[in-house]
Amino acid sequence: MIVEKEYTEGKITFISADVDHYTENKKQPTSDMPVFMNPRMRLNRDFSVLFLSAYLEESPIELMCEPLAGCGVRTLRYLKECQGTFDALMFDANPNAVDIINRNIHSLELSDRARAQHGDAKVLLLTESRGKRFDYVDVDPFGTPVPYLNAAIQSMSPRGGLLALTATDMAALYGVYPRVALRKYGGLSIRTPFSHELAVRLVIGHTFTVAGANDFSIAPLAVLSTDHYIRIWLRVKADRNEANRQADDMGLVMYCPECMHAEVIPLRSRREYGKIAHQKDGCSGKLGTAGPLWIGRLYDTSILNTAERIMPEMEDVFEKRVMRMLKMMVGESALDTHPFIDIHALCDLHALVPPKLTEIISAIRESGNLAERTHFRPTAIRTDVKAGEVTDIITELTGAK
Repeated sequence: MIVEKEYTEGKITFISADVDHYTENKKQPTSDMPVFMNPRMRLNRDFSVLFLSAYLEESPIELMCEPLAGCGVRTLRYLKECQGTFDALMFDANPNAVDIINRNIHSLELSDRARAQHGDAKVLLLTESRGKRFDYVDVDPFGTPVPYLNAAIQSMSPRGGLLALTATDMAALYGVYPRVALRKYGGLSIRTPFSHELAVRLVIGHTFTVAGANDFSIAPLAVLSTDHYIRIWLRVKADRNEANRQADDMGLVMYCPECMHAEVIPLRSRREYGKIAHQKDGCSGKLGTAGPLWIGRLYDTSILNTAERIMPEMEDVFEKRVMRMLKMMVGESALDTHPFIDIHALCDLHALVPPKLTEIISAIRESGNLAERTHFRPTAIRTDVKAGEVTDIITELTGAK
């Protein structure tokens, strides 16, 4: 018999397996729980509710699917907290999870809009979408979303829809296991101070490849990187011509650990790979190469602005950091093709004492360039100047020689 517990999140109260009981000293939920639910993913679900609400302002949906639903909390929150009368299908290979989802559907009086089904996610995505394609598919696995991508994209409406992906296999994506990243995501990962961003770009890049193979284009709307996972929201549409144009948004990122200079090189560029202009005299650091990966935009300004506008109406049911992080996303969106620079890492490299980020940002702006904070890391900024120039500005601010 499953030990259950009642939880409240957002506007809903629901039941799931008792996380504290089953995790004991493991500190976080594992995939062998009788029904999976991770309280630490609350921020992920808050942003998912917010961005779906913003998306619905522009593109109403009729049918959504969560193929790896667990106890169903994510989709149940969508149904209760987002505007619209869309219906939802939830799948899970665990019969215990399907039983709990159905009980939650009944207790929340959502039987007319939601249905849970037991079975393999990949199979059900393809079979259950034959009568009516999905307008929104939310893939939130324990690990990588890669095994579900092809079925998810094929299940979506060719007129256009929203695809959300979570990845938690961070060791591969952050450069600890670059060969695993190459095998799973079609691109090498490397260890850098901005590996969190490279992880996001590797996942988007692989999604572009899978979507393109199905004659679909993609367009990133927003990304989230925090704690132990990354989250990506993409607009997908059956448009092979746009997908062909988006080939220009695939490339490589080259990085020198000795001077922290990074360069983005489009795959279609005629430039010679393997060479970049170092930002420190006499630097001959061994270059790392990440990719192929997505080098295009990470944010859609319209979606972010809509999310910022509607945020006050929803703020009371979200974690407090949602508003703060959203503001940083809005700010950094204008610079999202420039890899962020970790100021503390840069100062450690040059034996400098890091000034306040606000001072560095102000100095960069006074020089006529752009600079913003990034939600990816509290010690980092995005700017259109190179790492070497940022070092010069910090040296001047601190009076170092």
